Amino acid sequence: MGQQVKSWCRQHERLLIFISFLLLSGLSLYFVYFQENFLRASDFRFHQNRVEGLALAIKNNDWFPKINYFFLGGYGYASSLFYPDAYLYLPALLRVLGLSFVASMAIFVFAVNLATFSLTYYAGRLMALSKKRSYLFAILYGLSIYRMQDLFNRQALGEFLALSFFPLVLASLFLLRKGTTKYWPLLTLAMTGIGLAHFISIEMVSIWIGLYILFYWQQFFKKEVLWALAKAAGLTLLWLAFYLSPVAEQMKNQVFKVTSNPLTYISERSYPIVSLFINSLKSSVFHAKTANLGTLLFVGLVVAVVSLASKKIQDKRFIGLTLVLLLMVTTLFPWHLLNHTPLNTIQFPWRFLGILSVMLAFFIAQDEWGVFRKSWTVALLVFLAISNLGIYQYQSIQSQQGHLLTKAEYEQPTPFYIGAGHEYLPDEINYQELLKQKKRQLDYSAEQVTITNVRMPYGKISFDYQVVNQSAKVTVPFIYYLGYQATIQMKNQTGAKKMSLTNQGGLAALSLSGTGHVDIRYQRTKVQKIGTMMTLLSVGGFGFSRFLQQKKKHKIKEQR
Repeated sequence: MGQQVKSWCRQHERLLIFISFLLLSGLSLYFVYFQENFLRASDFRFHQNRVEGLALAIKNNDWFPKINYFFLGGYGYASSLFYPDAYLYLPALLRVLGLSFVASMAIFVFAVNLATFSLTYYAGRLMALSKKRSYLFAILYGLSIYRMQDLFNRQALGEFLALSFFPLVLASLFLLRKGTTKYWPLLTLAMTGIGLAHFISIEMVSIWIGLYILFYWQQFFKKEVLWALAKAAGLTLLWLAFYLSPVAEQMKNQVFKVTSNPLTYISERSYPIVSLFINSLKSSVFHAKTANLGTLLFVGLVVAVVSLASKKIQDKRFIGLTLVLLLMVTTLFPWHLLNHTPLNTIQFPWRFLGILSVMLAFFIAQDEWGVFRKSWTVALLVFLAISNLGIYQYQSIQSQQGHLLTKAEYEQPTPFYIGAGHEYLPDEINYQELLKQKKRQLDYSAEQVTITNVRMPYGKISFDYQVVNQSAKVTVPFIYYLGYQATIQMKNQTGAKKMSLTNQGGLAALSLSGTGHVDIRYQRTKVQKIGTMMTLLSVGGFGFSRFLQQKKKHKIKEQR
């Protein structure tokens, strides 16, 4: 009987692995979405508003919005322009279908967890790990404490999504280092996946890739490998052109608070190395000063350091790279020199713990010490990973009773919450003053212009006007972003006019003359249209070229 069970398990190994991923994807949500009360995470209101805004846009047949009009009571915030909505269509569509926010997010996060486990397992197989070790890699990373802190304590959806693709980046670099350049599109897929989730993670992963190349320069500084890297980088830029080009255009056109008034300086958010070690050893509950690796990965780090003195370990440069990235989380790294550079947008050096998590999970799964040759040792480590997660989530609930919300409170959005830093508000806006003007209305001089029939449906403002003298300025309750345009209908002509930015208040304004009717809405700019076209052509061109390659290979096989 025992032999039959073992034989059946071997025959259905992939199915059993997938079923375990399904179970763990749900189990890791237990304390997040399946309790009477819900933890009020630091970023969840912002991402809730993003989902609700996308759902609102879809209901109004605006399937690819740039401005989210759920934010700020209709004033509009360009979250869809600066934070891609690609992955949020699933929960947004579920909201449109009538599911609650909690149910929509539970399904969405379950899918993200399942994708993370699966992609990590696939990455392990690409890096020549056995099925058992790839499974261990997936469990250690998928249940890593830092990843769970992103989900549970922060609900930082952007970074949480980006973490799903980190194993593919590691696998891509591993394969390129080994000279297997045919897999270069994998790096493009991984970087595009990250870019569609979280721009800051693109910055961090680019640093990681640069350091990886430096540590393995002898393997990378070869013509065919450099060419593969160049193709991957170029294609990534093309695939993300629909997103990156509009962001660059907006940043060039006006000043936002992300640059004029940064939320923090990166040097202020690094950790003393002793504190990082203690919090990692204890798997401390997350707050601003306690992000950590978790107990299991910290033990892996200690083993990695000890391994530097062992002859058994073949790839000591990998450990060296891990230690450099660890250093970047701490106060030992001179972040103060980078406070006034673009790298300050990373905000928190402890974000590198996500990269460290995937590297340490891979180091442990490689098992160069031979600890996990026996199946029971793998089962024990999986049990410890699950137990560590359960204990961590339970401690989070117990230690943050004051941050718990009822389901009704959790479901209730806060449209005027746009994140602590208000990063992509125009510099001219006084956020506190805006909060006092929640009732949206036009601002103009009644002595200069008469305005009637004012309407403010979704994403649009229209009105009739009659200017008394030569011209009059009208400020409308839309936060200004490049792309707002007014269509003006006068007696015998219709024309378009770009909106301007008010020097005080940061709202959109226009100058009118004569008598007519005005329709104001956001229109895609030429740069946005070109960027979208570049993305579509590059994706289509790549797909077509791969199709031709496969067709050619198939033809050669038939000829043989």
